[in-house]
Amino acid sequence: MLGKILIGVAGVLVLFVAVVATRPSAYHVERKLAVAAPADLVFGVLNDLHQFAGVLVLFGSPLEKFAPNMQKIFEGPAAGVGQSYSWSGKEVGTGKLTIEESVPGQKVSMKLEFVEPMESTATCALTLAGTPTGSFVTWSMDGNHNFIGKAFGMFMDMDNMLGADIEKGLAQLKTVAEGKHVATAAAGAAQADVDKATAEE
Repeated sequence: MLGKILIGVAGVLVLFVAVVATRPSAYHVERKLAVAAPADLVFGVLNDLHQFAGVLVLFGSPLEKFAPNMQKIFEGPAAGVGQSYSWSGKEVGTGKLTIEESVPGQKVSMKLEFVEPMESTATCALTLAGTPTGSFVTWSMDGNHNFIGKAFGMFMDMDNMLGADIEKGLAQLKTVAEGKHVATAAAGAAQADVDKATAEE
């Protein structure tokens, strides 16, 4: 009897492995959001990982809020291609984000690497388009699932799960960029008043 049960379990496992192996490994997740700030200003946030780290959402919440005590290392130039941001912590594991492409006012592409608790690599592309009221941001993520990722995808909607983090990240980006835009506009108005007063003297 026990032998038959073991054979049955083994058969189910073999079938499960076979089904998982046939699932596609490549994935693409994309979300969009309008931001009431000019593309050049939004680009400045995306192109500097010191700023972008504050809007990056992983595991359902902003990374730096989720694990405030994690170790962080910024390397490379002050901004743009080659700049990287590494993190390590009990709650978030170990990972690294590196800017690989930067087109002023238009696009920033980054390589997202997870080392622990599970190795995986993805590409995050953030593209910008100017609008009459600000800019339109498209955030996409592309990668390939390993066996564990494909198995997990059989029980979870990966588009919804990863998309939820992207949506929250876009919301964070919107808050930061629009806040900077308001501050910049206020500073500009104040300077205009000073210039006007000086001219009238």
